[in-house]
Amino acid sequence: MIPKYIVFNINMPDKNGKALPVGQGNNLDELLSAYHGKAYQIMKVKTLSDREEW
Repeated sequence: MIPKYIVFNINMPDKNGKALPVGQGNNLDELLSAYHGKAYQIMKVKTLSDREEW
């Protein structure tokens, strides 16, 4: 099952300079309490059908 939210740590880039995912879940409140501060960015996952045309 695909999670609703993914958490990225913007202070931990990978070898390509992209932020690394550090967590995932379906409850935004739980993620906000566990991952708070400027280092973390919580992104909502969109399915391919929900995305805009590229």
